[in-house]
Amino acid sequence: MAKQPEAMLEEQNKIFGYSERGIINSLIFTIGEDKNLLSEFIGLIKLPNPIDVGEPKKYTILLEQSFSRFGDADLIIIIHYENKEDKKVLFFEGKVKTYKKNWNIETEFGKYIEPINDEYKIRPKNYWSNLFSQLYLKKSLIDNWIEINEKGGVKLLESEKERKIGKNKIVLKAFKKLKGCKQDYYIGLIPTLKEDIKKFKGKTGFDLHFLSWETVHKFCKDNKLKKVLKMFKYNEQQIY
Repeated sequence: MAKQPEAMLEEQNKIFGYSERGIINSLIFTIGEDKNLLSEFIGLIKLPNPIDVGEPKKYTILLEQSFSRFGDADLIIIIHYENKEDKKVLFFEGKVKTYKKNWNIETEFGKYIEPINDEYKIRPKNYWSNLFSQLYLKKSLIDNWIEINEKGGVKLLESEKERKIGKNKIVLKAFKKLKGCKQDYYIGLIPTLKEDIKKFKGKTGFDLHFLSWETVHKFCKDNKLKKVLKMFKYNEQQIY
């Protein structure tokens, strides 16, 4: 006797990914090979100002890539152009509110930086799981690429030891892909609502961009990305 459609549907395998990494992975495996959708996704980043994608030739995407003592990156998108010297790199760090808790952009910024003698400086005892700290490390990786490549590391803060890239071949392979980027961008993918992001005035010494999960969720709905929407549903009340 042939199985009913409902029974066949019930027997299908189901895949669920947890929290921000689950959604980021699902999103990239859904749109990562579609150049137009990927460009549209980057076009969602408008705060504090838009990122101009232009006319990319192709994209290279790295997921959850380690850079040794410069930390892991949730998502890296490298944009390639006809002119190789126009290459751009986007670093994304995702944060969520977690179930029945909250994530506050001002509070997180306060963990990263403090006023000292009328200047704002990175806290000596930094919170390296902090959004701003993680993006700072990626900025340091780009700014000191030549020195790190030649010497293996660089000292960022007086209060800590030299940070090294290490000798892991996969890490070094990813590090080489960052060479010669004309422009670099650092994006916080955060649970703060779009209107509240606009009110944030914190200064870090390098340009930051922000993208709300609310905006990403709407993008997935508008483009009917069913697999990603399933991840949002599974992580309901966990993301934003």
